Amino acid sequence: MSADATMLYETLYRLASKDIECDLFGASAPLAQEAFRRALAGASMPTVWFEVPLSGPPRFDLHVAHGNADLHEHAPFAPDAMDGHGELLNWYASEPREGGGLALAYDVGDGRIGTPAVHVNVKSAGAFDAEEFFAHVGRPEAAALYRDFERRLPQGWRIWYFGVHPGRPSTPVRVDCFVDKNLRRLYAAEPTMFEEDLRQAGFAVEGSVARRVGAEVVASPFGMELQFDILSDGSLGQTVGVSAQFPLAIASAARLLWEPGSGAAQLMAFAVDSRIAEARWRRVRDTMFSTVVRDGNTLHALYCIPVFAKFRVRADELLDAKIYLQAGANSS
Repeated sequence: MSADATMLYETLYRLASKDIECDLFGASAPLAQEAFRRALAGASMPTVWFEVPLSGPPRFDLHVAHGNADLHEHAPFAPDAMDGHGELLNWYASEPREGGGLALAYDVGDGRIGTPAVHVNVKSAGAFDAEEFFAHVGRPEAAALYRDFERRLPQGWRIWYFGVHPGRPSTPVRVDCFVDKNLRRLYAAEPTMFEEDLRQAGFAVEGSVARRVGAEVVASPFGMELQFDILSDGSLGQTVGVSAQFPLAIASAARLLWEPGSGAAQLMAFAVDSRIAEARWRRVRDTMFSTVVRDGNTLHALYCIPVFAKFRVRADELLDAKIYLQAGANSS
């Protein structure tokens, strides 16, 4: 499947970046293509995310995720599969089908693809053998750090994925949580509750910026996602990612969320007013597509839509805003 997957990836990128590569994606396409090739597992076409900052030089990072069912179906894998994580793939393929699969994340925009992050998507972290995961990625001591964080979770937070970032300073453990809709309503009614829950999780809130960003997200019609880094001493890093989760939809419906006055447009207005996004966010609508291409007797349903807008806060300062574009292909 590797050659076919590479072809599909090239098609996805070409359609997403058509006429707007200079505005959003920059000149990282060749390096991203190499990262994608390294991330393949010899299974079906993986799902990819283009992580696109909305200010500074146009660039993007690349996330490549292999679906859980595909890994079960195609095991065993060679040791060099998925950029040298074949043994991790084989272990994960033997696990119960909990979650959405394994992902590699490459810092393409910074020109570094030698040490990708490794994430595992889970439906329920308690049902997943985190100790085995951390052992297979060479961080057995990180399991205790992760479990300590898990025990501090406020009620209404659910872990979506966790993993390691071996190429970054202090090699943090990344943990990402969803906030359920009932709790989001409470945050909207009483913003200080959001700060209190951040502190319960171990994040040292400073000032009002995190509260303001949280208020923008819970006031939108979208879901809420929170991202943290656990450091080697068990404390949380100084940065929290607060994201709005957009619903999965066909491109024509997804575009409606970005019309003037819509929920996504209002979030982008907040980002522009906060000087963490430029007017190029308007080109995000041009990345969206849903189409079908034929390859012999095979039909490939291709798509690309925004799934998250992430705002990062550090030391009471908004750092940046990013859009995550999910792209994939369903073949029949």
